Amino acid sequence: MKHFFLSFFAGAVVLLAAVSCLKTEIVHEETPLEIGFKAVANVPTKADPELIGTSLGTDNDYVIYAAASADGSPKYFDPGASSYGGQLFAYFLDGAKWFPASGNGPYTKQHIYWPFGLVKVDFLAYALTPAAKDALSPTFHADTHAREFTIADWDTFNNQYDVMYAVANGCVPGSDGDVSLIFKHAQALLAFTAKKSATTTVDLTINKITIKDLEYSGTLTVDNYRANLKAGWTISAHGDKDLTSAEGIADFPYTLNSTATQITTNLLIPEQSAKQIVINYSMGGKTFDYELNIPRTPWEMGKKYIFNLEFSAAEITLTTSVDDWGENVDNEQIG
Repeated sequence: MKHFFLSFFAGAVVLLAAVSCLKTEIVHEETPLEIGFKAVANVPTKADPELIGTSLGTDNDYVIYAAASADGSPKYFDPGASSYGGQLFAYFLDGAKWFPASGNGPYTKQHIYWPFGLVKVDFLAYALTPAAKDALSPTFHADTHAREFTIADWDTFNNQYDVMYAVANGCVPGSDGDVSLIFKHAQALLAFTAKKSATTTVDLTINKITIKDLEYSGTLTVDNYRANLKAGWTISAHGDKDLTSAEGIADFPYTLNSTATQITTNLLIPEQSAKQIVINYSMGGKTFDYELNIPRTPWEMGKKYIFNLEFSAAEITLTTSVDDWGENVDNEQIG
């Protein structure tokens, strides 16, 4: 009788233990969602041919190189895994957006998915042409790739490329998996127009336009480490530069007529102190140097500065306009 009681009690304990281990688990099934980009720009920073309206050009000649970091996975996109200095994105018509890509063009679509569990991902991107990438060799931060990118020892005067940058931090996938990247220009644009007055009959020719002590070479760093994205330049070279020697719109010496015509366009490092600008011109068989009286304000990133010159036999007048960099001028394509 005693033996039976012990056996029953032991069996009850085993049964109770088995029942206590049973759990009801609710499984949330996640559907893999591909990463894609909507590459846009604020109206104040739009520019053709890089941007059409407020959208990045979609001809696959202009591409995005993006680095990303996820919590606990600083190499979520690994720039070391490709020759692009980041994960290449290219526009594919079949999805009507920018997808991860491989190759040197025509590009092949890759399938890269968001991490499960709503892990937040930081994105830091630059957009430029393949030719600009080859010439400038941008690099992302070695450990946390969405922290910063750098273009070192960039001679901006001899390498007139329009580099744009964008950031999107703390991202989780939306319904379509897209990330909106709002691009900004890393430089300022300076342009000159010129004409002679309607009453001036003497021949007038511009020989060159020189900026004195221009800061033209340095290192661009786009820093996403702080709360606010910061882009800045460290200058490595400065000197006098003839703007008319760069690839531009007009051939020099340039003979003026009575119609205002844009004759130069140059991408310049921003945030420089005011510079002395000298116009060398010929009139009536004689040659003169004329120093412009320009506004004493630094050039800003993403701004376009137009200096309008009007010549007469007696004087040169200058009017200036500062615009948001938003339109293609005389179909001039930079980069």
